[in-house]
Parts: sequence; structure tokens; C-alpha cells
Amino acid sequence: MKYDIASKVLLSRCKDEILRYFAGLEIKTSRLIDIAPQETVSLRRADFALRAQFEDDTERLVLVEFLSHWKRESPIRLLEYRCRHLLEEKLSVISLLILLSPSSSSFNVYQDEEVRYEFRLVKIAEFDASEIMEMDIPCLMPFIPLMKEGEKYIDEADRRIYEGPFSRQAKSDLLTGMAILGGLVSDSFPLRLIKRRRDIMIESAAYEIIKKEGYEEGLKAGIEQGIQEGIEKGIQQGILFAIRSMLELRFGAEGLRLYPEIKKIKDPDLLEAIVETIKVAKNLDEIKAMYK
Repeated sequence: MKYDIASKVLLSRCKDEILRYFAGLEIKTSRLIDIAPQETVSLRRADFALRAQFEDDTERLVLVEFLSHWKRESPIRLLEYRCRHLLEEKLSVISLLILLSPSSSSFNVYQDEEVRYEFRLVKIAEFDASEIMEMDIPCLMPFIPLMKEGEKYIDEADRRIYEGPFSRQAKSDLLTGMAILGGLVSDSFPLRLIKRRRDIMIESAAYEIIKKEGYEEGLKAGIEQGIQEGIEKGIQQGILFAIRSMLELRFGAEGLRLYPEIKKIKDPDLLEAIVETIKVAKNLDEIKAMYK
């Protein structure tokens, strides 16, 4: 989830630069579009759909899927996305899969008995960090840690973003995006960057993910602490303690607003079901539906 959020922040800031440099698409303008609600819960969407006008004045739909690690079924999912968007938008489609980590098993052509599907596969690890530094494109510097010899240039990329001639909000998003993506190659880099730039990173929409660095570990600790609390104060109190910790970890102050109502629940089975829901819920409404 954290890589999805980092990618979304960076693409919303730098979509044209990302598409031009990584995919070689000569785009004049582009905008993210909202897709109609899914017809069933099993039908997933591409990470991002952009309506793009190209230099030759043609208009096409560009589907962008970010992958932190290669999965063999990814091309099939991308093909599914393509077909659904093609039907909905009535525009020709370019499918782009951006792979954030190295992979020797990735491929850009899927073929079976009936279908041959070729898409654009961008392997960030195969780009040279030195080239980005020479071109001095701030929007692409958050990807520096993932590129060839990227670790050599991380501190300089950080400095150029922080001292660059653009808005404070843009700097915040770029630095936060770089911290999250850098976690793919080094556990220490995100923490190092947070210590150095926390003053500005806290203004990014993606900072909640950074603040929850080690979210899974924190969640596990919250559950374990809840169990210990249960031993001392009774099972129900222990589960409630775990719920409160998890709500705060996942949804911050907004999540804690649900706690007074949940605290009134006496059924331990329902409380345990709420615990499981909090782990996977995309929003607070999904949690409320458990007890409203």
C-alpha cells in the first residue's frame, strides 16, 4: 500500500515527466481521470488512468500500473484493466507497467492459446541515476534510489529537491515519495531522510505512511500489547486496547472517533471481527458497517 501511495503522489505531481522519460511518450498535456465504480468487488482497476493529448494532437488513454515487485500474473491483470477501460472510455489505450525493483523473470509479452498481448514494461532499476542527475529533473529524483548506482546520488538528489526553486508542497511530496521508494533498497534510508527533512515532509499527503513507518510491526505490537492487557484486565479489555491502537495506526485521529461507540460493544466475537476488518479496511465506513 505504501508504494501505491508514493506512486500516486509522484504521478499526480510529475505525470508528464514520468511518461516522457520512462516510457518515451511525447505528451502535450494529460489529466488523471475518475473511472466509474466497479461493477463487482473482484474487478480491479489500473493504478492510474490518464487522458493524454499527444504532440500530434491525438488523444489516447494511458494506463499506468506501478509494481513494487514482479508477479507473474501482472500482465493478465493489466490486460483485464485495458479491456475494461477500452470499453468504458472509447479511446485507444497505451498500457504501461512500471516495475520498481529488479527482476530477471519479468516480461512484456503475454501469450496463451488465444491471446497475444504486448505492453510497455519500464524497469526502473535499468535506468542510470547519473543521467537523471545530469538532466537535473527534480520530478524524477525520487526514483534515484531505485536506479543503477542510485545510492551514490541519494544525498545530492535530496539536496536538489530540498533547495530547488519550486513550492514547499511540491518539495514535501517529492521528498516523501523518495523516502518511501528508497525503502525498497535500504531499510535505513527512509529513517535517515525523515530525520533530516521531517520539517517539510510532514506537509505531504503521503506523510501518514512515513509516520507509520513499520506499520505492520506497529500493528503487531499493538495486538501483542492488547493480549498482555487482556491478561491483566480481561479479554474484552485487551481486544479493545488492540482496536484502539489499530484505529490510531491506520486512520489517525479520525479512526479514534469510532472508538467510543466500539467500546460499548459487549460481544467479544464481534470485537474480534472488527479487529480483522480494521486490518484490511480501505476506509472508516467499512468498519462502521460492522456494528451500525
